[in-house]
Amino acid sequence: MITVVKNLEEILASIAISITVVLVIINVVLRYGFGFTLPWGQELSVICFIWAVYLGISSCYKNKLHMGVDAILAILPERALVPFNILIYLFLLGLNCLLCYLSFQYTMLSNKTTPVMGMPYFWVNIVLVLSFGLMALHTIRLILDELKELREA
Repeated sequence: MITVVKNLEEILASIAISITVVLVIINVVLRYGFGFTLPWGQELSVICFIWAVYLGISSCYKNKLHMGVDAILAILPERALVPFNILIYLFLLGLNCLLCYLSFQYTMLSNKTTPVMGMPYFWVNIVLVLSFGLMALHTIRLILDELKELREA
């Protein structure tokens, strides 16, 4: 159970991208082989792709896999690196919390439905709240790791 929670983004993103790939393949085979497509297939594949992208962003953030600019870190003295990282993470925490809040507001205002399936856009947009909320939690973990390193130094 702990493994599932620990890898939640990766599991959900894998499911979403798998659904996307399967639906696209099925629609291609149906279009060229039989002359028709599943009308809801393209819509669902786009929704799953959106989910896969945002959950992938959160997963990369959790594992510190996003690109960074290390020019400032290269000129800082060794003892200033951890405090500087803490400041960066505090900024990112504020940014992620703000984006989570704004995403929540945007999601709550989603009163339209998708054209083919009639699915409320709430279920499309809620991934924004989930993704930025998870990134805020990961930022708190990164801050605690930096504070632990600062105490050990």
